[in-house]
Amino acid sequence: MASTNETKVTGIPVPAEGTPEFEKMNRMARRAIPLVLIIFIFGILEQQAFGMIFVNIGQQLGTPELASLITSLPGIALGIVCVIYGSLGDFVSLKKMTLLGVIVFVIGSVIGFVCGGMSIWFVVIARMLQSIGGQVAGSVFLVLVSKYVSQRERVVYYGIFVAVFRFSAALGVVAAGYITKLDWRGMFAIPIISVLFIPALVKNLPDEHAKGAQIDGWGFTLIGAFAGAVTMFFTDMNLLWSVASIVTLVAFIVYINKAKDPFITPAFFKNPAFVATMVVIFVGYFFSYTLNAGVNAIGLDVFGLDSAQVSNLLVWSILLAAVLGFVCGPVVKKIGRSAAIIMALLTMGLGLIAVAFAIPHGSIAALAVAPCLYYYGTSFFYSPIVDTATLTVTPEESGRVLGANDLIQAITGSVGVAIFGQMMSAGVMSGGSIAGTEAGAASTYANVFLIGGVIVLSALVIFILTKKMIYSRSRKDGE
Repeated sequence: MASTNETKVTGIPVPAEGTPEFEKMNRMARRAIPLVLIIFIFGILEQQAFGMIFVNIGQQLGTPELASLITSLPGIALGIVCVIYGSLGDFVSLKKMTLLGVIVFVIGSVIGFVCGGMSIWFVVIARMLQSIGGQVAGSVFLVLVSKYVSQRERVVYYGIFVAVFRFSAALGVVAAGYITKLDWRGMFAIPIISVLFIPALVKNLPDEHAKGAQIDGWGFTLIGAFAGAVTMFFTDMNLLWSVASIVTLVAFIVYINKAKDPFITPAFFKNPAFVATMVVIFVGYFFSYTLNAGVNAIGLDVFGLDSAQVSNLLVWSILLAAVLGFVCGPVVKKIGRSAAIIMALLTMGLGLIAVAFAIPHGSIAALAVAPCLYYYGTSFFYSPIVDTATLTVTPEESGRVLGANDLIQAITGSVGVAIFGQMMSAGVMSGGSIAGTEAGAASTYANVFLIGGVIVLSALVIFILTKKMIYSRSRKDGE
């Protein structure tokens, strides 16, 4: 019996607020948080920048058909490590985890900077290492705030986190546009600065760890293998990847039904409210990784702009989302989760369709004005849909739901960009479009965005049809 109880204690003890121990940890956290946040900024900057210019890189390296891998595979890796890091942060030394992450982050940056011009596979490997290593900073930031910042101040730090994410994304888009005029490999050099923070991180990050913690290594491995196989199948459709997708999925299903303590249990998939919410998330975010790349491609191939000029137009949409990030919480609280999700998905879908119809009216309309609708919607989608998802399970299971949300977002965005990236590279549906574009590249991009808009609107339909069931089976506030 003692052994059973021990295995259940998987968290690092957190000192009570107001005690000398808490005050000590609070001071350390306050010194570490800015450094961790800067590393997180580097990670988001890299993610957004390469998501903007992966088409350019593929063309320069002579492998445009593989260009989407620069975004899709790191996206999968990012989703997987988000799940893992969130769990590890409860019982593993934050100091050791952060240092390992920084080292991997820097190694990936060096590989990309030195070897990126040799082959697209070096770029893909470098970006995967950057994603795996850099995400540690984001997860550690949230863990530090949740454990060692006073309850009264936490909301301030969470607000800073969201705002920093949005502004970093905008900075990444701008940087990507201008760096292409020089050498895109220079983007890889920026995060190398992170090594300068190691001494301060060693001094200020907590080094405690919990005894007897259990990590579902097999579960994480199998779901990661399945996610990677699915993405590769949609990138390079052949029998090998289709078989790998089926085998890893079956293996994962068998495993969670047999394992003693899997990170995702079969009960999750028997919960219709949880499943419906995850489906809405999957469909709703399907175009998320494609938007910036698609807008960049439209600017290059339709309007004859360079990536810097495209960035100057697109960045205003992202900045709008950043500003709205500060006000979305009170708005969602005022109108309710359901109304916010409906408004968000409707605006996101119409925003993608608007890009298609704006193409004949010039670059400002298509690349600056129309994307604002999509980004406006995304500002009001994340918070209520994640909140809804966590309410479909018990409080003890909410962490797993957050991890599942991160993984699904990464998978769907990666699969989407793999599919749509290939469609854009191949120039499919170039004969014409109901958006009124000329035959050729303009019609290809218009039709891709029209399809993307319809997909997002289908998420809206799914949510409307299932929302009564979802909320009737969900916990109420305060339960």
